[in-house]
Amino acid sequence: MLDFDLKLNTLLKLQLSYSILGILFNIVSWGLLLSSGKALTPTDPKLGVWVMILYALFLLAGKMKRILLFRILMFLAVLVFGYSGVIKHMLTLSHSPELYRTVGAGVLAIGINLFGVGLNGYAALGLFKAKK
Repeated sequence: MLDFDLKLNTLLKLQLSYSILGILFNIVSWGLLLSSGKALTPTDPKLGVWVMILYALFLLAGKMKRILLFRILMFLAVLVFGYSGVIKHMLTLSHSPELYRTVGAGVLAIGINLFGVGLNGYAALGLFKAKK
């Protein structure tokens, strides 16, 4: 059976990888918007970059072992990314796929955010090992 009992440092590394994926996705989207006039998704890529940077700053609470603050911030992240990164993309993609550069770009955006929401839910619920 798989052991999903992550140590806090491992969880933080995975969450940082989510942030970097989100930043890179939005930078590519921004570049495509500038070069061709169409981004990967209808999300403003500049806003997307800033949101992912802010999220990365939230991880500092975990790094500093401020566990209650970290869990609260991760709960907020679940709400924000669960709605805007998963639900909103799913609804928009199903009703207005033309707003996406490709359907695959929309699916990739949803996948990246599902990864983050899963990690943030895990963190919000305190399922990680906080001590060494």
